[in-house]
Amino acid sequence: MDKNQSRKLKEEIIQLKRSLNELNVQKENWFSKKENLKKDISSLIGKIKSLKSKKDKSNENIQKLKAERDTYNKEVQELIKKFQEMDKQKQKVLKEKKITFNPANLIKKIEELEFTIETEGVSFEKEKGIMKQINQFKKQLKDAGDVQSLFKELKEFSDKITETKQKAEEAHKKVQNESKKAKSYSEFFELTKKINDIRKEQEQAFKKFIESKEKFSKVNEQLKEKLKSAKEMGEQILSKNTKDTEKFLQEKVREVEEKLKTKKKLTTEDLMVFQQNDSSDKSNNP
Repeated sequence: MDKNQSRKLKEEIIQLKRSLNELNVQKENWFSKKENLKKDISSLIGKIKSLKSKKDKSNENIQKLKAERDTYNKEVQELIKKFQEMDKQKQKVLKEKKITFNPANLIKKIEELEFTIETEGVSFEKEKGIMKQINQFKKQLKDAGDVQSLFKELKEFSDKITETKQKAEEAHKKVQNESKKAKSYSEFFELTKKINDIRKEQEQAFKKFIESKEKFSKVNEQLKEKLKSAKEMGEQILSKNTKDTEKFLQEKVREVEEKLKTKKKLTTEDLMVFQQNDSSDKSNNP
């Protein structure tokens, strides 16, 4: 094998090592990108889970509020029904007793007249007139009998209906607010789309990683073959050099032996060659 072949082989090995390093960098870069994208996806999934948890909680609140609202509405309907029944009873009693006044209004008038006597400095004659009026009103109330309690009970029912309606309306507003909140989770769909996009990018990065890995393995095998060839070439060159050295040494030994036979003067180089040959013989024949 000549020097040109040896030089060409070395150049090929250098080029393969360079390519191998480049491919290794590419391979690791694609792997890192894939792993980073995997972390991004995991983070986004965590956000989606958090949003879903909030949405589920919101839906749960909506169901509770709807149940609460429906309960109040049902209670209002029942109260209205009872109110209507009592009002019919009131109208019947008023008709039977020929009562044309509202006992509650009469009580209010009595309280106002009593307050006037207590707080205003009215004359004796005027006070007598007021007291007469108060007594007339009280007599009317007494004649009304149970009607007064009916008016009072109807007033309580009316107040209860108003109060329950307000509670139902408040619950309904809460349902609407929670529903708006649940519908406002557009971020949920945006995150889902983003995850799908990143997954595609991750798949592409993984594909590139596999391609780089395969190229790396291929070039690595080529490099191994070239290094094997270089080793064999080195062994061949070493073997050839050893044989050439031995041949040269044998020729020199013959020259020295010829000089000894002819009794010619030996040079320092001749003595060194002779000594080296002697050492070689001893090592070969212990």
